[in-house]
Amino acid sequence: MPIDSAGGRRRIAVIGGGISGMGAAHLLAGTARVTLFEAEGRLGGHARTVLAGRHGDRAVDTGFIVFNRVNYPHMVRLFEKLGVPVAKSDMSFGASFDGGAFEYGLKNLRAVFAQPANALNPRFWGMLRDVTRFNARAMDEARDPSVSLGDFLAALGTGDWFRDRYLLPLSGAIWSTPSQGILDFPAQALIRFFDNHALLSTSGQHQWYTVEGGSVEYVRRLEAALAAADVEIRKAAPVEAVRRDAEGAEIRARGGEWDRFDEVVFATHSDDSLAMLSDATPEERAALSAVRYQPNEAVLHADPALMPKRRAVWSSWNYAEASGARAGRIDLTYWMNSLQPIPKDDPLFVTLNSRRPIRDELIYDTATFRHPVYDRGALEAQQAVRRMNGTNRTWFCGAWMRNGFHEDGLASAVDVAEAMLGGRPEAVAA
Repeated sequence: MPIDSAGGRRRIAVIGGGISGMGAAHLLAGTARVTLFEAEGRLGGHARTVLAGRHGDRAVDTGFIVFNRVNYPHMVRLFEKLGVPVAKSDMSFGASFDGGAFEYGLKNLRAVFAQPANALNPRFWGMLRDVTRFNARAMDEARDPSVSLGDFLAALGTGDWFRDRYLLPLSGAIWSTPSQGILDFPAQALIRFFDNHALLSTSGQHQWYTVEGGSVEYVRRLEAALAAADVEIRKAAPVEAVRRDAEGAEIRARGGEWDRFDEVVFATHSDDSLAMLSDATPEERAALSAVRYQPNEAVLHADPALMPKRRAVWSSWNYAEASGARAGRIDLTYWMNSLQPIPKDDPLFVTLNSRRPIRDELIYDTATFRHPVYDRGALEAQQAVRRMNGTNRTWFCGAWMRNGFHEDGLASAVDVAEAMLGGRPEAVAA
């Protein structure tokens, strides 16, 4: 229900201190008494910056790294409002297969043909032709939202090399999801995402940006703005239980007593939200349990052995497959010197899920992130949650409600704030 300002400022609990929770608290603070609960001792969620490098003075992002001005409108407005410093970034892609036996990059022609044998390989040329055909036809052909990407590619008639050495590695890098999981994605949703992000075009790519000093810089500014707006921030306060009644919701954090609020906003992963609900309805249980998550271990290091063998292939995002069978988890290395303004003579990389050894003495940090898997069940769950949002004085937001990216987390918070504030745009302009 919309906030009734005539009856006084209502108490609203926001659970989760990532971009969705911080965004929701920021948007609601002007019209309600907001309390933000965060399980960890810091805010930010996937906005996570680590100091690394030879002298320990390089701010390196290991979660949220880049954004653009076209597809991240809410983030752009928030950054401008907070005065967040940004720098240009690069979003090139490279791939290495069978331990470097086959490699290519997409940054320029030199990268495409960094391996001279590619120019004489008919399967490689067939892959490039399929890329052109897919880019030209995919939007027109993807009419049925229920068709999986695997079935769509079979109907389109693209070859195995296009599927296994281009589309699945590129898509897996974007969503941090193994190949088989990508084949289960709804084709229409994936293709629309590609189109919106100019990935179906060979020219006119979006300019990408990164936060100078790391994403922690925006988190610090947003946390200060929350404090200035009298948001009560409770860090290191994992919520153990939430129960609702006709008057509102009661919340108990670890080691605390039950605390009453008029409404509650869950800004956590869907399965985490369900685990906190002591009285989940059958509808909530069905929708919140339908979204699956892929755990991804991120290692920040300085070992160049994880990059493609050929330096000309080195890109911002580097997909890799070791010799032998294809891995069940995606192996991806971000070249942080290309993504962030870090001098290349101090090499830094973030690798996800590698089965290849990383030299221990070159490892700076390890963390595990959970990313949503977008199959048909997840998209149906999103629609179900949108329909039930606000029922029982309970709201759900998070990047999982859209495409899983930082902008999606903030956009879902805007959706909830608009509904709670009765759709008053002046109250929800970030």
